[in-house]
Amino acid sequence: MIQQHGGNIGQLSNILDFSANINPLGEPESVKKAVAETVCDIEKYPDPYCTELRDRLGKHEKIGAERIVCGNGADDLIFRIVHAFRPERALICVPTFSEYSRALSETGCEIQEHILDEELDFELGESILMNLERSLDMCFICTPNNPTGRLIAPEILAKISVKCLENNIILVCDECFMGFVEDSENYSLRQFLNEKCIILKAFTKLFAMAGIRLGYAVCGSSEIALKIQQSGQFWSVSALAQTAGIAALDETEYVNKTVRYITEERRFLAAELAKIGVKLYDGAANFLMFRSRIELAEMLLAEGILIRVCANFRGLTYGFYRVAVRTHDENIRLINAVRRFLNG
Repeated sequence: MIQQHGGNIGQLSNILDFSANINPLGEPESVKKAVAETVCDIEKYPDPYCTELRDRLGKHEKIGAERIVCGNGADDLIFRIVHAFRPERALICVPTFSEYSRALSETGCEIQEHILDEELDFELGESILMNLERSLDMCFICTPNNPTGRLIAPEILAKISVKCLENNIILVCDECFMGFVEDSENYSLRQFLNEKCIILKAFTKLFAMAGIRLGYAVCGSSEIALKIQQSGQFWSVSALAQTAGIAALDETEYVNKTVRYITEERRFLAAELAKIGVKLYDGAANFLMFRSRIELAEMLLAEGILIRVCANFRGLTYGFYRVAVRTHDENIRLINAVRRFLNG
């Protein structure tokens, strides 16, 4: 059976991993250096409140540090948010990241699904507004969405934000891949932030820090932030992760270089895959979703290339795949392999 995700490759060896959406430029040298220097202090407990990191994040996000909560990756924060507020009824859009439903299911929450239409390339549109009823306690959205890569149009984000505020619904917007997007500030919920909003962000993907778990939540109020902070384990963020995050926040040029590189390579990869004849979905992140033959993943794995099989995403079936945008040479290797298998 083919593995779904290469983040835990297991017994596979010599694999070119297109299944995990990590920055192909690798982690910044400043982050490596900062982590190495912190190793000398690992006998000390980390700051449970991430005081320095939150202060730096507050300046970075132009918001008070009291409205920021740090966690052991964005996944940790998803579970902490759900356990903090224990919604009785919540809305998610499918297909999307599976951890939302996993966290909600842990608390016995009734989950309502808003189905994204393949005929509309899985774009989230105004139809979601009809589902944002007063009976809901929480709503999860994701932009760019995982696995589709689709951005939510700013005018739709604005309407969702207003509707959730009017109906007393906590809106959780996952923006963990927003750092790879051109003009990201124009697509972020940050511009429509209100007291019912929570924005999730992570260092994991953008700074290639998957092994150092670090995410944070930007909250619409200090009350929401405090409630999340008080949920979950006390020492949730290691000293190494806090140090890495502080160092990463200085890497402005690294981020700009990443956005330029990912944008160029994603367009190249999409254009070449389209020439081969796969069905591509218009994404804006550091990955692409497409549809092709159900045997494709096994064929590629036989050549040492692992891609993400999306059949375990609600709303998708076998034949849907997600591939990360990697280095140019690696992208060419993938393109050539797909062309060989599909066009003989």
